[in-house]
Amino acid sequence: MTAQEKFKVESGTVQETLMMPLYGRVYCEEHFPLTFQNRAAKALAEKVDYDFSKVNSSELNMIVWALRARILQDAAKAYLKNHPNATIVNLGCGLDLSFGEIDNGTCRFINMDLPDVIASREKIVSCREREFNFAGSLMDFDWMKKIQGAPYNANVEDGVYIISGGVLMYFHTADMKKFFLALASSFPGGGICFDGENKKGVEKSNKLVAKTGNGTKIYFPIDDSRALFSEWGSCFKNVTEHTFPGYVKKSREIPFKWKFILSLGMKLGMVKMIDVSF
Repeated sequence: MTAQEKFKVESGTVQETLMMPLYGRVYCEEHFPLTFQNRAAKALAEKVDYDFSKVNSSELNMIVWALRARILQDAAKAYLKNHPNATIVNLGCGLDLSFGEIDNGTCRFINMDLPDVIASREKIVSCREREFNFAGSLMDFDWMKKIQGAPYNANVEDGVYIISGGVLMYFHTADMKKFFLALASSFPGGGICFDGENKKGVEKSNKLVAKTGNGTKIYFPIDDSRALFSEWGSCFKNVTEHTFPGYVKKSREIPFKWKFILSLGMKLGMVKMIDVSF
């Protein structure tokens, strides 16, 4: 693709916010290729007319973005082992390319985000067979019914599993309770994997936002995920938190200091990847 054909990303637009996690995946594929293989992200970045040097973020954040995507993909793969014809919904997809990583040849995949994000995505990324884009707000619960109809045809009997990274923590706890209850009611036998932080993690993150002016405040702290979902209702079956992955721990590419910080953060609950089944 020539420079003239590349998708131009203007500063201060929603498209620019999509560049950060994309660059994180590209960075990790370039610097830690044995741990995070993501050639598709690099190919996608080459279609974009954007100065990625403007992504002012630490190497640790790059690793967090790549690791989060990998854990979500692994969670979806685990669900597909028992539900091979399931529909996977990537909630808050941005420019994520997870379908190519988890596709088992029979599942369906829905990329869901706000209309302006989906509009940008469709200018850069083409859907594959059994892959669909859905524009909407996660708090407009009608989407849970709409994806069960054409052309998405998410069959509840086959299973519906949601993956969501960097999204849910920015909503208030009361809203998230309504959201998760609606999910459990709409998709019995399904589940979700998402990221979060405990109260200490939220306090630290929000202090950084206040200090730098970069980012968005977090309103959904989770200290004890099992206790929280148990309090919300018996419709939530298994609630687990992913531990620090062995492939990162054993990696000879990633600096020890980042592995130590990540491992400690997950152990203390300041970084969480939570899996809930309905």
